[in-house]
Amino acid sequence: MVALSMVLVFLLALSGGESELEAKISSPEKGTEWGDPDLSLPGSCQPAPTCQKCILSHPSCAWCKQLNFTASGKAEEQRCGQRQELLARGCPPGELEEPHGRQEVLQDQPLSQGDRGEGATQLAPQQVRVTLRPGEPQQLRVRFLRAEGYPVDLYYLMDLSYSMKDDLERVRQLGQDLLVGLQKVTHSVRIGFGSFVDKTVLPFVSTVPSKLLHPCPTRLERCQPPFSFHHVLSLTSDAKAFEREVGRQSVSGNLDSPEGGFDAILQAALCQEQIGWRNVSRLLVFTSDDTFHTAGDGKLGGIFMPSDGHCHLDSNGVYSRSPEFDYPSVGQVAQALSAANIQPIFAVTSATLPVYQELSKLIPKSAVGELSEDSSNVVQLIMDAYNSLSSTVTLEHSPLPPGVHVSYESQCGDPEKTEHKAGDRGQCNQVRINQTVNFLVTLRATHCLSEPHLLRFRALGFSEELTVELHTLCDCNCSDTQPQAPHCSNGQGLLQCGVCRDCAECGAFGTGPLATNCSIACASTNVTLALVPILDDGWCKERTLDNQLFFFLVEEEARGRVILRVRPQERGANHTLAIVLGCMGGIVAVGLGLVLAYRLSVEIYDRQEYNRFEKERQQLNWKQGSNPLYRSAITTTVNPHFQGAESPFL
Repeated sequence: MVALSMVLVFLLALSGGESELEAKISSPEKGTEWGDPDLSLPGSCQPAPTCQKCILSHPSCAWCKQLNFTASGKAEEQRCGQRQELLARGCPPGELEEPHGRQEVLQDQPLSQGDRGEGATQLAPQQVRVTLRPGEPQQLRVRFLRAEGYPVDLYYLMDLSYSMKDDLERVRQLGQDLLVGLQKVTHSVRIGFGSFVDKTVLPFVSTVPSKLLHPCPTRLERCQPPFSFHHVLSLTSDAKAFEREVGRQSVSGNLDSPEGGFDAILQAALCQEQIGWRNVSRLLVFTSDDTFHTAGDGKLGGIFMPSDGHCHLDSNGVYSRSPEFDYPSVGQVAQALSAANIQPIFAVTSATLPVYQELSKLIPKSAVGELSEDSSNVVQLIMDAYNSLSSTVTLEHSPLPPGVHVSYESQCGDPEKTEHKAGDRGQCNQVRINQTVNFLVTLRATHCLSEPHLLRFRALGFSEELTVELHTLCDCNCSDTQPQAPHCSNGQGLLQCGVCRDCAECGAFGTGPLATNCSIACASTNVTLALVPILDDGWCKERTLDNQLFFFLVEEEARGRVILRVRPQERGANHTLAIVLGCMGGIVAVGLGLVLAYRLSVEIYDRQEYNRFEKERQQLNWKQGSNPLYRSAITTTVNPHFQGAESPFL
């Protein structure tokens, strides 16, 4: 049993390996995936029957299209090999088909500072067409110039829970100082304002009617009803408008410590038209003295529907559907900020600083600063964070199509000191104004793309983009294509890349290059299937596109028509499955046989024992008088008077 099981496992493994190999060979439409090609590795380029399959088999493969390069009767797959190998075998260099990837720059405006930051060109080139041969990398150089005075939009998002009461007093005089500070680094700056508290459901906010109207501890304090997020002021360059609108605000209150800041961040990123974001550097300053609710916390208030990722501000700028949707996750917030190209600055108190520092690690191009108890240092904190963010240049790309990979090398300073950044982005830190940095972007495809793909690169925090029009090179472009070529069965075939694909394949099997117009291209050819033995060397040998070998014989008629007798090769039957099933059936049969034999032997033994018992029982003839196991019941009665009558005293 053990031996049979081991044989079965071996056969199953063999069958799986053969099936996998057959799938790789017989499915040319599915892309093949390579590692980095090692052109020095012998045998890395394997023979292939067509030029297309040849160049897709390995990036080091070339194809010789010279007529009669292969000897009569030899397989055309010998045309596929490495360049040096084919040249050594006598293929002229001009007859080699060895396509390579290429790139074409479509738009490359020179880097420039613009007019005081306006109209600057910081990213070049702007548009490139790249054609990739699968397995062969293409390297693209991207340049970035940090311009002076690049425009800035800053949205101030403030926690208005009751504990931020003293901070609000400080922020009311913040507008002018903030504009003056930012105008030192840019000539075009706008600021806006929004606030948040929490969802207006239990257990986050008291739903007692009086508390919903006035959630502050005492009635004497100025307080507004709780809310999730309120967009107060769209981005403007008017500092007085900022101070005026902030001056109208008052604190509110909630029950638990975490706040609904994630709802506010998500809506500020999604509602771009309402906020008024320009296509410039976008900063979102988030101030709070506590932590945040995240996805799943809404279930405490009976909210089970996940955040839908859409803008839901009403005409008053309030997030009206907050009680319907759960808090967003960290991933949703990070994705929304990245998609909107917004750089968040978390200005938080010392007690919650570690939490936001960990959060910042999950959000690209973000900064964290420690806020004083009354927000008195908020302007300097914003300036320091802005300088840190603007001096960090991070190049990233849009989502990749299947089978395409990107890696980066960052040249941040001295060209001699190149920092290799493998992964989904390149980065240079502490980039000075007017400094140019370079990124070497390596593109590699492992599969063929069904259609061109637009791949976008951008520097986070900046508005410009590089658009790469991505194509894959998955076929040969031989210049010798000739229908009804004299070289192919006296004009009855299509010559392509030095190989005939004649009417035999399309007429007999309905496949091949002529399959779509076989009746027209092969009008003067009569194709018949002939399941007869091959008796001489007059038969031609060819392979179909799915790599199946067949034979055909060319015969001419008096009226100029050609008769092609096609004999398909009988495919060798794959007996692996039959062997495996046979072994499994044998094991089951042997097992059943052993069980039946055991049950039969037990049954025979039981019947013999029973018959012996019955026979012995019938032979038993016990007599009641002598049977020691059988005695009649005896009752003895003693009469005391009778014994007394026999007494001598009577």
